[in-house]
Amino acid sequence: MSLRTRIALTFLLLLAAVLAAALASVKIANSGNELRAVKQQLENNRLLLRSAAGAVAHDDSFKDAVAARDTDTLVSTLDDSNKRINAALAIVTTLDGHVIAASGLRAAPGSTFPIDALQQSTGEGAPNVMVSNDALYQLIAVQLKMPQPVAWIVMGFELDKNAQRGLDNIDGLGVSVLKRGGAGWQQEVMKGGGWTPSTARQGRSDAEALAQSLADARAPFEGLTNELIVIAVISLIGFAGAAFWIARTITRPLADLTRSVGKVRDGTYDVPAGVARSDEIGVLAEGLQLMSQAVMSRDQSIRRLAYQDALTGLMNRTGFSDRLGETLQLAAGAPIAVAIINLHRFRRINEHLGFSVGDAVLTTTAKRLAAVPSVTAAVARLAADEFAAFTVLTDDVDPQAWGASLLVALSEPVFVEAQPVDISVTVGLAIRADEAHTPADLLRRADLALERARREKRPLAVYDSESNPSARDQLSLLGELRRAIEYNEFRLFFQPQIEMATGRVSGAEVLIRWQHPTRGMQSPAAFIPFAEQTGFIRRLTRWTLDRAIAQGALWYRTGRPLPLSVNISAEDLADARLVARVAGFLSRHQLPPSLLTLEVTESGFIENPASALSMLNALAGLKVGISIDDFGTGYSSLSHLARMPADEVKIDRSFIQGLEAEAEYAAVVRSAIEMGHSLGLKVVAEGIETESAAERLRSFGCDIAQGYLYAKPMPLDMLNEWLAKRVIVPVVAIPMTINADDVSDTLTLTY
Repeated sequence: MSLRTRIALTFLLLLAAVLAAALASVKIANSGNELRAVKQQLENNRLLLRSAAGAVAHDDSFKDAVAARDTDTLVSTLDDSNKRINAALAIVTTLDGHVIAASGLRAAPGSTFPIDALQQSTGEGAPNVMVSNDALYQLIAVQLKMPQPVAWIVMGFELDKNAQRGLDNIDGLGVSVLKRGGAGWQQEVMKGGGWTPSTARQGRSDAEALAQSLADARAPFEGLTNELIVIAVISLIGFAGAAFWIARTITRPLADLTRSVGKVRDGTYDVPAGVARSDEIGVLAEGLQLMSQAVMSRDQSIRRLAYQDALTGLMNRTGFSDRLGETLQLAAGAPIAVAIINLHRFRRINEHLGFSVGDAVLTTTAKRLAAVPSVTAAVARLAADEFAAFTVLTDDVDPQAWGASLLVALSEPVFVEAQPVDISVTVGLAIRADEAHTPADLLRRADLALERARREKRPLAVYDSESNPSARDQLSLLGELRRAIEYNEFRLFFQPQIEMATGRVSGAEVLIRWQHPTRGMQSPAAFIPFAEQTGFIRRLTRWTLDRAIAQGALWYRTGRPLPLSVNISAEDLADARLVARVAGFLSRHQLPPSLLTLEVTESGFIENPASALSMLNALAGLKVGISIDDFGTGYSSLSHLARMPADEVKIDRSFIQGLEAEAEYAAVVRSAIEMGHSLGLKVVAEGIETESAAERLRSFGCDIAQGYLYAKPMPLDMLNEWLAKRVIVPVVAIPMTINADDVSDTLTLTY
């Protein structure tokens, strides 16, 4: 049931109840008043008749007339008595009921009158009624005594219609009715509503007529009741119309507001209330409007936070993925290029120039990318220094040319407060060639291409499934690295290093392999890059150092010490506990520090040269050797080389392998060897595969050689066999005592 119907029915029921109560009260009041009036009239009539009849009975002259049967005197006296009290009839009868004289009633002297019936009272105050000539009379009889009873005096009033109707409704009142029939006068006694004027008429003779029926007597009151009922019905109809109108006036705006609330609930917040009123409903409508606007504002804010970058106003990763997904569906198999753009050294901009300058660089980069016509409305900021863009390629657009346009757009310096800030970027591209690729897959491939560009130090790289056949396997291998350490699946391999002047073994580089339970032996290239990206490389380094130092200590205790070189990454240099860990391993296994060399690549100095230099100085304080690996491939470490606590440099294999083919490589290698010697460093050449390359390096004065020409990386048992046939350069190694407080955190080290 609707609210409108409930309101209207409530009002109607209330009105009906009020009207019903009013009608009942009126009816009860009318009936009560009528009955009380009739009772009072009958009682007054009785008393007046008794008084008048008594006065006549005590009149001596009347007594004499009765004794003398003086009819004229009796009739005259009776007429006078009737006139005094306005009575309708008066009769004098003998004790046995023969009429002596009568006034107001056609009764001949000597006729019979039912005086015996009239003497039988039906109770104190109960009326005696006579029907004669269509008139109804209330009678009273009084004895005439001289001093003994000699006659009866009967006097009566004619009853009006109200009195007639009241007789029937007076509960418990006996009525004695006298009727004149063919056999003379007859008496009927009825009580409490069993008598009506109509019952008195039944069986009457032609000379008799009863009073108007009780229904006729009640007609005025019944008419009033009917009028009241009509008024009540009309009131109900009018009130029903008014109630429904009021209910509609209230519920229509509420229904409009309910529809508005439904739209807001369904997510449509920009909905006008549609109710313009100044009452409480208008206030409610205005409140709903304000509330929906507030909800819409919050929803827009939440959507911006969910899909938009707050600083640049570009899409974030979620928004970019959604937009890319929509484009993939609409493009219907057309090639789509996705690019991830990384800003170089953005962290250093924040650290040295401040976050405000960094924010300005980001916003300017965002504007420049958004201004490239092919990526309009398809640019996003994925992370602090990473952006992304995509475009639908046409037949005349080459993916690499599109990637180059992004590089060109970001090639100019960014001016912040009139100061130029040089930025450089690396771009990784991925191409959707069929409908099988998802946004997440394309972003992952673009990220792999970006990592490849970084690794190869190129500004742009395109994802190539041929050159990345094991990318998916590598990702799964990364999740198995922890289990590999727990189950001791890693293996140490050793590649000997040869003293070029004498051909003796001067040491060995420690390398790591993974004996995977299902994939077999895995080379470092299969898992080391991803371990470095995730920070897991620190655990690998700890495992390698522990095992390598333990093996070096074993050789030292057997009297054949062999110097070992272990690689540490740039991530390891950022580990504040590295020095304590190395010292702990040396102390635990009792290996002289001079038998351990730590190899650090030049790339480890690029991000934070000062911190890396501080760490190397601390390591050098342990008296371990420091080697600069891949020498010549870095960009910034040459300026720090003179200050590094290095003992040797290793020339990168790329220069050694091009030594015979390119004359320029020979000049670079010669210069590197001379520079190392001028700084007092040993020079190691790795990747030697031919005797001619070894001869040229020997002529340049290279100190140590390493490569397949001499020996491949081999496991421990093979190395022991190989060393048994070789001469090892004698080494004087002195054990060093390390304070236990400095290495206590490593003594219970777990992997």
